[in-house]
Amino acid sequence: MRLLSLVAVVALGSGTAQAGNPWQLRCSSMPAEQRLPAALEGAARAFVPWAGSRAMRALHAGPIYVLALSNHTAISRDGDATDSAGEYLHRALVAIAPSQHGTVSLTGHRLGAAGPRTELEFSTDGSDRCTVHGVDVDCVPRPHHFAPILRIAASSGWRVVRTELRIGRTGCFEITVSSSGLDERIPLAVPGPDWSPAAGWGG
Repeated sequence: MRLLSLVAVVALGSGTAQAGNPWQLRCSSMPAEQRLPAALEGAARAFVPWAGSRAMRALHAGPIYVLALSNHTAISRDGDATDSAGEYLHRALVAIAPSQHGTVSLTGHRLGAAGPRTELEFSTDGSDRCTVHGVDVDCVPRPHHFAPILRIAASSGWRVVRTELRIGRTGCFEITVSSSGLDERIPLAVPGPDWSPAAGWGG
């Protein structure tokens, strides 16, 4: 079972950059999250029932909202599971407003030079189910199918998709959201010591 402390899931602050401190990550774009529309509040609370109202804010670009318990785009990996390759799995809720009707595709990558583990992947079959027990959050992991593209079928209403981000490195990332007449970029920051082929995380 995957256990998270309620304290651990509080989103990281962007803080002030400190040379050599990977936890004080500064990216070129770190906007504040936006309050969710009323239509999404129920889905958001069901997705992260342990989070307080201050955490119920999402990264926003055009008609797209991404709820990842981030603060100025920075997420915390505390309590996140890792897969057999040592890549972190971080829950995210993607919502598309009714103003965008067509099929929407999401891709993601680490900014800078391409290399091992720099591409974000998305679970195409949902996310783990989590429940709250006292001060602990219990997430039961299950196998997921991951792909570099998350495609969300066309619809005329709100579309809300649960997914898991598969993250192999720390640093500054960007999620690209594309559809007919839509080309948006959503920044995502992953603080902490980076991964290396020889030493793994923190190497």
